[in-house]
Amino acid sequence: MRKTRFITLFLIMFLSLTIYESAKAQMRLFPAKGKQTHTLVIYSSTDVDRIRPLIEAFQKRAPGIAIAYHDLGTAEIFRRVTGEIDAGRQSADLLLSSAMDLQIKLVNDGYGRTHFSTNATTLPAWARWRNEAFGFTFEPAVIVYNRALAPELAAIRTRFQLANALAAPESRLKGRIATYDPARSGLGYLFGTQDAIRSEDFWYLARSMGDAGVRQMTSSGAMIDAVARGEVLLAYNVLGSYALARTRENADLAITILQDYTLVLSRIAVITKTARNPATAGRFIDFLLSRQGQTLIAGPASLYAIRNDISGTATASALEQAGGGALIPIRPGPGLLVYLDRLKRRDFLSRWQRSMQGE
Repeated sequence: MRKTRFITLFLIMFLSLTIYESAKAQMRLFPAKGKQTHTLVIYSSTDVDRIRPLIEAFQKRAPGIAIAYHDLGTAEIFRRVTGEIDAGRQSADLLLSSAMDLQIKLVNDGYGRTHFSTNATTLPAWARWRNEAFGFTFEPAVIVYNRALAPELAAIRTRFQLANALAAPESRLKGRIATYDPARSGLGYLFGTQDAIRSEDFWYLARSMGDAGVRQMTSSGAMIDAVARGEVLLAYNVLGSYALARTRENADLAITILQDYTLVLSRIAVITKTARNPATAGRFIDFLLSRQGQTLIAGPASLYAIRNDISGTATASALEQAGGGALIPIRPGPGLLVYLDRLKRRDFLSRWQRSMQGE
């Protein structure tokens, strides 16, 4: 009976997550600029507003290509692609996701396709894996806080300091801090497991956040919105690209790059093995890695360019010169598969949940 109840509860949780992420899913069609020849189908976790400058510039180069852009959660991209391909149904041509571990698992499990790009030689050596997974951004995980409401938060420069601030009896952060929910967000799970590997202070910070009534969310956008509204004062492990774009629009928001270390994410591009338009998907990857594409990534897209020969605020070179802590790129490769093991995932999430409950 207990086993039956457990299975039922698991199914309810799984279906609820699927429904939640499906509600987030949006499809935006970018019509061809000229006589349409075909449609490139993209599944992506990048907000449409961030990717639009890149799509429009690509279509100027290739006016006959329409683009069907599906804005999905990172976990939903993985589930949808594997489900569609396994069932023999049509899937996407190209996958763009910030959940690096899930993208690598897709490649490792045979869902990707090889692409040889001359522009890939401009990438750091670690940013390309098996000519199937290509990192095209260099985005730090940062703190965003509301400096208009809580200017004193500028003094927090390390995870240990943040944990202490949360634990203080008079802390204004109680009930007013946000971070990713690693059980519901693929990116949140990636950041959480990488933090656990890198920092001895991580579980102290996790327990402190749990004691402080942390709000767990599923996207950087939602966290930044909550900080901007004053519902929370600080958000931890927000994507620096989204944070930078919002601080340009809202002077009340500020970014802290922590001094103990900074995780750096690369969005990963993968062509699916069943792609109907693999050559066009390859052209899009080539464009993302080109000087023009990377300049747009550093500029209007605010996604942080990975190439070192691109200048601007949202670039790898500017981030390296910012004077924060050590930059630790999350490197694509089989090492990212460790925490996708079923038992390791269960153990991590169980410990996270205990921390959230103050245990």
